[in-house]
Amino acid sequence: MDQARYEDAINRLIAAAELVVAGASEEQRLDALGMLAFFRLRRTRIAEQDLPRILNEELFAQTATAALTMAGRKELLAASALLEQARTLVGAS
Repeated sequence: MDQARYEDAINRLIAAAELVVAGASEEQRLDALGMLAFFRLRRTRIAEQDLPRILNEELFAQTATAALTMAGRKELLAASALLEQARTLVGAS
């Protein structure tokens, strides 16, 4: 995955995670904040390290789009599941 496409997907995932955090219940907020921190850390590391290995690049990009779409529709459980799926697609960096 090239850097521009990776950055675009990470930015969509961060936006989705921010929407989930904003709408999360108290019980869900800690998990949502953890997901937001995970993707923000990945964005920060872009300049510092090589891009991480993405297990399925196309699925990663589509998942980022779907997560943002679901979060925008206030489908927070679906968005959370998609964020978790995206997280599992990011290999060790």
